[in-house]
Amino acid sequence: MNLTSTLVSSADAAAVLGIHPLSIQKLIYSGALSAEKIANRWLISREELTEFAKTYNPNRGRPRTKRKYTKRSAS
Repeated sequence: MNLTSTLVSSADAAAVLGIHPLSIQKLIYSGALSAEKIANRWLISREELTEFAKTYNPNRGRPRTKRKYTKRSAS
């Protein structure tokens, strides 16, 4: 079994998700994405990366919600 077929570097994972490699490290540190540090490099399981990519939204900030306008009473 070859390690390159089962593990992906953080730079390759960033390319898959379309984000910066430092953002991958932030996801790892926050616990959203699990990885192992081997020889001073973060290695992520390929299967876990594909599962994470299904639900990951690379947009910044919180999701926009539609504003609910209420009718103001006339004063």
